[in-house]
Amino acid sequence: MISPQARFFVSADMIRYLISINTGPATSPIMNQWDAQKVRRFRHVFLDAEGTLYVPKNGKSRWEFWADPSPDAAVEFFELDKGVRESLEVLRGQVETLCIVSKNPKEILIALLDKFGIRHLFDEIMLNDNKGKLIAKYLYRKGLKREDAVMVGDMPVLDLYPVRRIGVEAILVNRPYNSWARAERIKGISELPSWLKIADLAEEMGQRRSHIASLDDFHTADALRDMLPRVRRPQTKSLMAMSNS
Repeated sequence: MISPQARFFVSADMIRYLISINTGPATSPIMNQWDAQKVRRFRHVFLDAEGTLYVPKNGKSRWEFWADPSPDAAVEFFELDKGVRESLEVLRGQVETLCIVSKNPKEILIALLDKFGIRHLFDEIMLNDNKGKLIAKYLYRKGLKREDAVMVGDMPVLDLYPVRRIGVEAILVNRPYNSWARAERIKGISELPSWLKIADLAEEMGQRRSHIASLDDFHTADALRDMLPRVRRPQTKSLMAMSNS
């Protein structure tokens, strides 16, 4: 998990700020400095599919689809959530491992991934088991560390608790139906690349005996605090893939 003493940096304001500077016409010198340092808190990212990568069109209930599911119906019923394609392309160059783990029937999941044109972005597709166990098996088989992995999903019972039980960090995509669960949150996958950069910085700072270990660190942290008040606050609060159904 992210070092508790570094959680100051992981905030909704910081996420919105990083998103604004990474999607603007110019790249922030501060972010260039972080990227150059190549600090990586999470190297292996697991994503839920339904409710995380793609959602029902026009605010429909997913249960309308599951009353009579089929691959043909799926490609008409679901759409990619905002910014997912672009964010997956960024993640592909940002982390070492990006895969899919799903409880959806294979034919439905593949039909959707092919329709959206994103199947090639994932290293592996894992199906139909406890998500924590699937992640643990994959990491063991590849010789990867659990502490370097993170799961992102929308259903606490499927995406959060089973994964945390095996010692892997997990966060939620913020949805009305998961507001009761205590967890780190992002608005959507579009915020994940920036969240990962924040985690990188928090890890670097948390490894030191104090937050400010050098004059350069002081200037960087001070600059960020000065910039945050200028971030416009909205009216509302704000790679492997795993599916909830």
